[in-house]
Amino acid sequence: MNHLTETQLQGLADGTLRGPEGLAAREHCETCAGCDAELSAYGALVRTLSALQDPPPPLDFTASVLAAVEVRETQLSQRRHTLLASLPAAAMAIFAIAGWALSTTPAAHVDRLVDGVTVLRHLFGVLTPVFNAMRLPLGLGAFVFLAVVLTALSRTLRPIHARAPGN
Repeated sequence: MNHLTETQLQGLADGTLRGPEGLAAREHCETCAGCDAELSAYGALVRTLSALQDPPPPLDFTASVLAAVEVRETQLSQRRHTLLASLPAAAMAIFAIAGWALSTTPAAHVDRLVDGVTVLRHLFGVLTPVFNAMRLPLGLGAFVFLAVVLTALSRTLRPIHARAPGN
């Protein structure tokens, strides 16, 4: 005679085994002392677990969650301010480059700029198929962008420990 599996016994004990399979399992337990004993043990376990209650949350739970949210909001606000602080630096760099290109001897600078752009265009035309085959453009672009952003941030921000409490 086959005995009931643990899954079937647990289903009988917690009431999830129903229908013809549940009826057959109950009938088996009435004739099998071993399965009946295991069913009794599982039933006692189900009753004990059902009597358990969740512990109450600590009294300072809400305050600690709100404090953590405030810290996170402060960090996000600082990140936004950092980004906004880097935008003027980038604009100034663009204006400085444009001013250099159009300075007192514009023809010489413009010729050098055009020559540089021509060389870069040829170099780009040669290296594009290589980079596409190697799938590097995204990685290189991310690296250059990260380098520019970190450089701008390192020059515009002071460490937190160097800031005065009122700033």
